[in-house]
Amino acid sequence: MSDCIKNTIRLRELFKKTSSEVNLRGIIGITSYRPVYNQLLPIQKKRLVEITDNKHEEFTEKGNFISFAYVYPDGIINRIGLHKDGEFDNDAWNIYSRWYMYLNKSLDSTSEKIAERFNGVPIKSTSSGIVSKLTNVSQNFPTVVSHRVHAELSGIGWRGKNGLIVNPIHSCMIRLSGVVTSTPLIKTQKVEDGCQECHSCLEECTFLKHSDKLDDYREQCRIYIKSLGLEAEVCGKCIKACIRSQKFYPKPKHNKQQSLSDVFYTDP
Repeated sequence: MSDCIKNTIRLRELFKKTSSEVNLRGIIGITSYRPVYNQLLPIQKKRLVEITDNKHEEFTEKGNFISFAYVYPDGIINRIGLHKDGEFDNDAWNIYSRWYMYLNKSLDSTSEKIAERFNGVPIKSTSSGIVSKLTNVSQNFPTVVSHRVHAELSGIGWRGKNGLIVNPIHSCMIRLSGVVTSTPLIKTQKVEDGCQECHSCLEECTFLKHSDKLDDYREQCRIYIKSLGLEAEVCGKCIKACIRSQKFYPKPKHNKQQSLSDVFYTDP
């Protein structure tokens, strides 16, 4: 058995264990470092070089991006945007907020464990607490590395019309993180865009629907999120629309993956 196969099996076993520890369903895939770097915005390339420090050249030559996601428990996304007495029910919405923060914490813990085991560098989840400190959404770009790039290239999902990664099984009710390593691993396969003619997220969100007419719909989204005043800086209405769309409701089931070149799913 080659080192590549052995390492990939070890990685999956570790991810299954960490998913069980945080009691979450997980998804993990692998892609090469170089194409991820090439697809980042210039300012995010600079940030990735800063994070990887003196290992950037090594990763460019033979590095891998381990891309992984944790899935919200069933029912949590349905708490988004509910009404009570003619107003938003923020008590219900904040249940989603708390799970958002728990998934981020779990992703960061898992990325540290994977990085330690595979001599890599963790690329932590995008956390809350940023929106209220910004005067424009563009100010956040230099501080993050887009997890959506490596998630798309590794086959975690495709880029949906809402800009989020849409997994074929769990829709976009996922949070993402990653680890960069030079450990040899088997790459997983990219999946095709599955949104096709579905426009559920666009019908739910005015900013998305009219993004071509706005100077920057992301900035409008930031302002709206700030106005909600939830415990975490979240909205999630486009996620709820996606999971309740005809494509995902009732939710598809996945078969157990057999090939190491397939994205790997875990159950808690």
